[in-house]
Amino acid sequence: MAELRFDGSELVAANPDIERRWRLEGGTLRATVLTDRVSGRAWLAPCDGPGMVPPGGAPSAPLRVAWLPEPEPVLPVEEPAERGMLEVVGADGRGWRLHLRVPLAGACVTCRLELVGVAAAGAATAAGTTASGIEEDAPAAAKAGDAQDRCEHLVLAAHHLEMVEVRLQDQTDGHDNLAQELRWRLAPGCRNAVRGCLAAVEDMLGGDGVVLVKHAPLPYARPCPQGDDLRAEHHRIELLGHGCGDRLQGYAWSVLLYRGGAWGRAAALHRWQRSLRAFDPARDGRFITNTWGDRNRDGRLGDGFIAQEIAAGTRLGADVCQIDDGWQQGITANSVERAKGGVWIGFWAADPQFWQPHPQRFPAGLEPVAAAARAAAMGFGLWFAPDSADSFANWRKDADTVLDMHRRLGVRHLKVDGVKAHSKLAEERLRAFIHAVLRESAGAVVIDLDITAEVRPGYFGPGAIEAGVLFVQNRYTDWHRWWPHTTLRNLWQLAWHVPPQRLRMEFLNPARHQELYAGDPLAPMAWPLDYGFAAVAVANPLGWFEAANLPPAMADALAPVVAAWRRQRAELHGGTILPIGSCPRGDAWTGFCSLGGGVAHVLAFRERNQAGTHTYTLPPGVPTGAPVALVAGRGSAAWDGDALRVTIPQAMDWAWVRLG
Repeated sequence: MAELRFDGSELVAANPDIERRWRLEGGTLRATVLTDRVSGRAWLAPCDGPGMVPPGGAPSAPLRVAWLPEPEPVLPVEEPAERGMLEVVGADGRGWRLHLRVPLAGACVTCRLELVGVAAAGAATAAGTTASGIEEDAPAAAKAGDAQDRCEHLVLAAHHLEMVEVRLQDQTDGHDNLAQELRWRLAPGCRNAVRGCLAAVEDMLGGDGVVLVKHAPLPYARPCPQGDDLRAEHHRIELLGHGCGDRLQGYAWSVLLYRGGAWGRAAALHRWQRSLRAFDPARDGRFITNTWGDRNRDGRLGDGFIAQEIAAGTRLGADVCQIDDGWQQGITANSVERAKGGVWIGFWAADPQFWQPHPQRFPAGLEPVAAAARAAAMGFGLWFAPDSADSFANWRKDADTVLDMHRRLGVRHLKVDGVKAHSKLAEERLRAFIHAVLRESAGAVVIDLDITAEVRPGYFGPGAIEAGVLFVQNRYTDWHRWWPHTTLRNLWQLAWHVPPQRLRMEFLNPARHQELYAGDPLAPMAWPLDYGFAAVAVANPLGWFEAANLPPAMADALAPVVAAWRRQRAELHGGTILPIGSCPRGDAWTGFCSLGGGVAHVLAFRERNQAGTHTYTLPPGVPTGAPVALVAGRGSAAWDGDALRVTIPQAMDWAWVRLG
């Protein structure tokens, strides 16, 4: 069980895995205890300064202090947790509230600052940054005032530390290599700075560590100016910038503990994220088909076309047929009819009936399409863009529109696109839209939050974790931008930090535009026809194609693999999925290992290389020596001590084995 209490001077947050304590001193909180309760390791040395300091500094004495219940309702998708709020207000009425959350298990404590009695400073923009999607160096002017805007001040009781800086990218329409790590030895007299959402400090003598993660968009996408997010000098670690802005609501942050180096860190990050959105095998991990990947956009949409897609998707074994942009009466800037007045913002102003079914494409409405999907035992999904105009002023109307589609049509899978969150108010209202849909559908609606373009919550921003899954990237053979191994590479790199179960990853029809890949040894058609699906099987597979137009040979190759995946996915996705082997690059042995419940699954990929056998080192916890069975793919595996020796006879092929 978790414990969260305040006795008037000491704040305690703990569960069986972690213990945190702070002292309230002069209107600020000083961290005094950070302990791994499993290993018994005490991480903190005495701190010579305040820890959490709100923007503008501590409130003035005398202080009014209260321990209160958390006012925000629990979401139906989150795991149980202890929650509470410490309120500290000064004599002038100015102060702060610290919201805390402690899961019942998992070495993590989450905090969030809210300012009270402070005049809004006015809307701010991220001066000195560009909307590139890349975490860049901080503008010098934004570094002022750090001493009065600090989330954490930790002095670690360890002799030799290394900082792991994680650089993430979204806006994937223009970026690849979505997760990169840099490592810095923390030496006396050397100051290291990170601008980003995620970093870890690890003991070089054993691999234990502390993760600090800010629940914020990537730095370029934050509406409030900020400098460094984290600074480290030898033992001293500071997490900076609450990001309260003109709405006075800061970004949450979490402190996690882990053991066991990179795999332990990844497992801790996965566990934390899944405490905010618990995996439900009856709802999550669905294979969706969406026709947009063949680039006909909305040009072919209509009753007959979707009937063909439902039938073809059923033959493949897809779970959901999703209709992208164009099912609605309103015209967007992406439509083939955009010359008639397509818009990408201000949907309600452009057409009060924007979200009614398109009268020519679906003259009888969407009810017959939804009924056809139900008759085929398929789910029905739609594309939707909440209106970004005036910082999502219509968020409640958008939520009601989505909930009506859920109740009338059975829509459970919603691709949310077109988001432009340029202000703190926009962030707040977008999160309110997401939470309203989750609460009022009892968690049944799964939101695919698109992070391919524009200014959006990214991987950890407000609403992003609990929403459902992240629609990571658009890739098209039309533009010579998709290869199975590059999608696998991005998934493998992200999986060190984000559970694959949170990611929607695509595979395409490799027969299209073969001429653009002429002479390429890694061209899409050079891989087996089922390889693209296998490469994203640990994530949420996206069939980014018109299913009815797949080559018959590809449909025949996919159907038995999808059937095997559907039989095993509850076990596969129910485990902790960690990368194994080398990073995919076209010539590696790579893969994933899912472990949990006393069994493990290994998906092994032999890229274009000459070695027919590879021995994988597996993460701790795998049932060594357990029976080995081939689930799908081509090859075999056997134990080699504690390692797994996998044989795949042909290059550019794959195998999936179950251990246990």
